[in-house]
Amino acid sequence: MSKKKIYVDIDETICFYEGVVRRGYKNAIPNYKNIKKINNLYNDGYYIKYWTARGSVSKINYYDLTEKQLNELGCKYHE
Repeated sequence: MSKKKIYVDIDETICFYEGVVRRGYKNAIPNYKNIKKINNLYNDGYYIKYWTARGSVSKINYYDLTEKQLNELGCKYHE
């Protein structure tokens, strides 16, 4: 039996921007409650893939920033 896959959108799921003067991805405020839930799913054997539309309009590549944020926030994931 293959692992069940869960796709997780990043913005407004594991981080948000409430009260932030300028909504830039570097200003993201972590949602540790949701990160913990997703990490628990990872620990339970689910395949976690983070998904984002960052840069889809601006064509700016946010891959390195996003990967750094995921790691700094302690997010467990496969992709």
